[in-house]
Amino acid sequence: MQFGDFENTKALNATFHRIRELGLEEHVFELDTYGFTVVPPDKVADRAFFERIRGTVLRLCRERTGVDFDLEKNGAVGHYQAQPQIPDQFLLFYLLMADRVFEEWVLNPTLHTLIDYLMRGQQQLSSLTSFVKWKGERGTLGLHSDSPPDRDGRLPACSDVANAAYCLTDYTLENGAIAMVPGSHTYCRQPNPGEGEDQAVPVEGEAGSLIVWHGNMWHGAFEKQTDGLRLNVTSYHCHRRLKTQEAYQWRVTQEMLERNPPEFARLVGADDEMGWDERGPDYSRPMKYASPEIKERFARLAAMTKKNEAEAA
Repeated sequence: MQFGDFENTKALNATFHRIRELGLEEHVFELDTYGFTVVPPDKVADRAFFERIRGTVLRLCRERTGVDFDLEKNGAVGHYQAQPQIPDQFLLFYLLMADRVFEEWVLNPTLHTLIDYLMRGQQQLSSLTSFVKWKGERGTLGLHSDSPPDRDGRLPACSDVANAAYCLTDYTLENGAIAMVPGSHTYCRQPNPGEGEDQAVPVEGEAGSLIVWHGNMWHGAFEKQTDGLRLNVTSYHCHRRLKTQEAYQWRVTQEMLERNPPEFARLVGADDEMGWDERGPDYSRPMKYASPEIKERFARLAAMTKKNEAEAA
């Protein structure tokens, strides 16, 4: 029996093959079982790319705060005004529009494949940020789920959102690792205040690792006990039916779309005709950047319509 070539799973077959080609089978199993996984650096990106993206984040830290940043020293907010801010951390927002290295990152095969698996090909990039963290005390882990809940706090069993942190420094308990409650993605609800803190584990990985988790996971962060920075690039994705956190759909430039494959256009919603003005929808967008499966479906529909018209005539 040849798995990966079944006709009625055509839309999933490509993801299945990519998982095998990239050696990600164990990580898919961990995502399903525990709700998160840690992919080692050698399965994520080469050292040159890692150094380039980390250097870019440090440069943006300096540009936005007016403060020089050193991996071995604690940070400072400087004149940066973005919210939210806490004494030992700030976020760099809208990274996709800041440097071309981030365009490369969102198309990283390992990142793209695992998010694609979690979201069954219905993902779009919601935000691309960097958590810049240094030594500080916290009274709580801040456990939460990334999925937007219903009014009663319930969440869908499917992954309406999915998240991933590319570790630009070592993640250890002492260095303020992400806190996860294993298996909590199956609870399908937000945690109550204080709930799960005694069950949380530190998610540790060396610099260059990729931490990926299901949108329902209860997670937070341990306080950083050591001097120096904890850096990442956080790639937050949401289902196409949800609003994105950052505005991409109509703001990505034509140059960005043309220098990247169609997958990039779909990630940033360039194939989405919604959000029109007085001129109405532009249906050329979904047709231009649609996935092969969608294009095939439209082609079959057009052929059927043409056949029916011919028979009616």
